[in-house]
Amino acid sequence: MNSLLGSTVAALRPFFHDLAGGAFTTIATSVVAFALGMVIGVVLLLMRAHGGRVLAGFVIFYVSLIRGTPALIQMLVAYYVLPAVLNVPLSPVQAGILALALNTAAYVSEILRGALNSLGRGQMPAARALGMGSLQVWRYIVLPQLFYRSIPPLTSEFTMLLKASSLMSIIAVHDLATVARDATLQTDLPLQVFSATAVIYFAILFVASSASRRLERRVAKVLPNVH
Repeated sequence: MNSLLGSTVAALRPFFHDLAGGAFTTIATSVVAFALGMVIGVVLLLMRAHGGRVLAGFVIFYVSLIRGTPALIQMLVAYYVLPAVLNVPLSPVQAGILALALNTAAYVSEILRGALNSLGRGQMPAARALGMGSLQVWRYIVLPQLFYRSIPPLTSEFTMLLKASSLMSIIAVHDLATVARDATLQTDLPLQVFSATAVIYFAILFVASSASRRLERRVAKVLPNVH
């Protein structure tokens, strides 16, 4: 038994050797893509709410396009098509982050739009009556409430994005999924490698969910009457 365990650990050495780097790439690209997607999502929300019929129609079309096409296709388009069309070179990591950000931005805009519809109708007119401009109203009154109300669905969206980040292995990003795939080819131990990879993904997502719950509790103390 000990010899079998020892041989298995020795065979999995290539996987453990690259594990930290792959996990770091997965987490870092997911965080950057989500942050970028949040910014784009807010812009899309503002375009739909105050951009007129043309911009609102564009946002509706964009959201429908993203939600109606596979993330894998979006990843391939970001890596192979966009650089050729825009004549802008993109590394695999840059293309992967761009694809994930554009994907999550569509969902973030819809999450925030749902939260916006739940706000009291009189808040914006009341703020304007106090002399606040539209930008100030959104910055100091609307957006803080939207983000607080949206913490649980935004956390779910981040978990979806992190899991979708495994698609970056298709465009040769050295993330956790790529490390697992390469280790499987080298060791011929797919059960052990992918079981360990699943545990790592679960640990990352568990930490993210725990951080989200803690953030929600802390914000609730600052904005106790936000509901």
